Amino acid sequence: MSRLPNRGRWMKMALACALALGVGGVGIARGGDEVASTSQLKSEAFVALRGGDFGVASELISKAAQQAHDPATTLMAQWVEQFKTQHDTFAAERRKQYQKAVDEVHLLLKHFKDSYAIDVAARAYGLADDKAAFANEPWVKSLIQTTSALAKQYEDAHQWIKALRVYSDLASVEPSNSHWKERLKAATRHVRLIAMYTPEEFHTLREAESKERDAVDQLLKPTTSPATNPATQPATKPADDEADADILTDWTETLRGVRADMLWDALVDVREQYFREVSYKTLMEGGIKGLRAVVTTEGLEKTFAGLKDESKKNAFLATFDELDKEAQQATDETEQLVLRNALAKIKSVNAATVNLPEEVLVSEFADGAFGELDPFSSMIWPSDLADFTKQTQGEFSGVGIQIQTDEDGNLKVATPLEDSPAYEAGIKAGDIITHIDGRKTKGISLTQAVKQITGPENTRVRLTIKSPDGQTREYTIRRQTIKVASIKGWMHQPGGGWSYFVDPDQKIAYVRITNFTKTTGEDFGRAVDEMRAQGARGIIMDLRYNPGGLMMAATEVCDKLLGDGLIVSTRADRETPNPPSITTARKDEDDCDLPMVVLVNQYSASASEIVSGALKDRKRALIVGERTFGKGSVQMLFPLSTRLALVKLTTSHYYLPSGRCIHREENSTDWGVNPDLTIEMTPDQMRAAIDARQELDILRKAHGTPGDGEQSQPQEKAPTTQEEVAKPDQTDPLACDPQLSAALLLLRLQLSGAQL
Repeated sequence: MSRLPNRGRWMKMALACALALGVGGVGIARGGDEVASTSQLKSEAFVALRGGDFGVASELISKAAQQAHDPATTLMAQWVEQFKTQHDTFAAERRKQYQKAVDEVHLLLKHFKDSYAIDVAARAYGLADDKAAFANEPWVKSLIQTTSALAKQYEDAHQWIKALRVYSDLASVEPSNSHWKERLKAATRHVRLIAMYTPEEFHTLREAESKERDAVDQLLKPTTSPATNPATQPATKPADDEADADILTDWTETLRGVRADMLWDALVDVREQYFREVSYKTLMEGGIKGLRAVVTTEGLEKTFAGLKDESKKNAFLATFDELDKEAQQATDETEQLVLRNALAKIKSVNAATVNLPEEVLVSEFADGAFGELDPFSSMIWPSDLADFTKQTQGEFSGVGIQIQTDEDGNLKVATPLEDSPAYEAGIKAGDIITHIDGRKTKGISLTQAVKQITGPENTRVRLTIKSPDGQTREYTIRRQTIKVASIKGWMHQPGGGWSYFVDPDQKIAYVRITNFTKTTGEDFGRAVDEMRAQGARGIIMDLRYNPGGLMMAATEVCDKLLGDGLIVSTRADRETPNPPSITTARKDEDDCDLPMVVLVNQYSASASEIVSGALKDRKRALIVGERTFGKGSVQMLFPLSTRLALVKLTTSHYYLPSGRCIHREENSTDWGVNPDLTIEMTPDQMRAAIDARQELDILRKAHGTPGDGEQSQPQEKAPTTQEEVAKPDQTDPLACDPQLSAALLLLRLQLSGAQL
């Protein structure tokens, strides 16, 4: 599709002059009094629309409709005006939320809650229209200065959860300040160590932080009843609740099978395969940094008794100082030997002093060494292999439910999966999983819950389920191999399958790709063929919140949509055993050439950026939403000699057909895939849109009625009046998702003849 030229400032001035004179558009004057032609008005309206000037676009297209008396143009004007009204409502809400956040910051400062004021300031920064102006506000600069001093105090007092929170906020308000990122990285390591090796201590610290947060919330929302108010508590609770054991992470299970030879093989792979030059010296310094964090993190002595002896702990730390000096003196010729000797010395001194378990020594040295690389390179230890396979292969052994946590920390069923044991057992969306194999679940992480529910095929798991009507049942379910669909349509049909049409009248279909697995390309092809067979004229492809996955799957999706030509290329920053690559599309009879709009946001990463970037560069689709994450690096898996673990390394960056690398480097100002039409959403708006989307994703039994626990299907209905737009239906994605509404508008206009 062709792109109209953007005449920028000149065009806006001309439009303003024309509107001031009552012309309503810009045309080529003939005799000084001739108004613009209908086609010109429409063209200028579409340019304004692409530029985000929705008010101007609505004025121009309405003028064109008045001149033309054409039903098609009149319908276009109605669509544009409808979207403008909705967008104005969302923009006003954004400004309202921004002002509320600023007011809350000043309220907290008034009550000397500076460390929480920066929390709200980070939220205000995200809502600000002009982020540079926000950062230069005197009160913002003062708050940053005060909070940075507090963060340093938290570090000195080993209050790592507080330090983590504050440094995260500072990094949000000043994203280009590398110092905050370094301190955040260090605080994150200490918090991870506490959570992994002393989960009870971590739980206690988190509870204390939660109580402080409750006090702040009470200050911001004084009408909210405290959680401890007896009136808000249930009248009764199960008698065995206090006796139930919490589900906590067991570090011995997490590190089971970790061995020193795996670490050495991984470090050699890094030196040979990583996309840029990294020395053994750097890896050694990082590894020592990781071990130093273990020894100096207060609380770990509760798990590792050797850390209680200060003299032994200091002797171990002194060894790190010596090894740091040896690393600095190492040359290119000696650094590998220096590293090997350092690992041997660490092992022997550890045995004579603090006596940390070898798997802890190996794992934490690896964590520190890999911390010197990019965030996407890591070890995959033996206990991680199963979870990693689930993520990349799209299948696992379990009961077949998608779960989430609600505001009260309960484990909630989002939806059962089709043809799964959970679906057949009668588990429904909205059910609360109170216990897994007799152990209570409230407050556990989703990762912990997944590990408990999944397991070897044909084994059983016992789930205690509390339904929305208050009834509690116990289900003993046999685990089976579950295939997770990465392709979803507009609405789940009762009993299974998808309805794809978001606009049945215009035959506009909707397809969402949640991630890229080994079956995504094939599944996407089937979905597109099904849409076309049902008469689809255009497709909205939703890649928002898609974290990526397999590059091959991304190129297969592109191949279905591009007749031929370049999709993506890869290359490293140095010579490695992995040569540059070029991937091109192959022309096939079943290629799809329907008009498309692709939705992206700041959480679209990796493979989803390959797809959206290639389709944009090749002018195959319009991109709507917000700039993508900027993860333009390629990871490869290298099996270690034991074949029981893997190392995942960034081996190259990928480049779009235009030659642009979208990877976000440290302190980058330009990254990701930029939308053709930018539509920003606040966190509250994103949550509302996700909730509405999940409502349509729910799989329900066929012929269900509200009386037997089923819910009626939501209506596929876009808001048609200003009153409906002003009061969005929170169950309808079109009413509460401006990005989706914008995509639908563009496709409607394009199918009606607009050259966008």
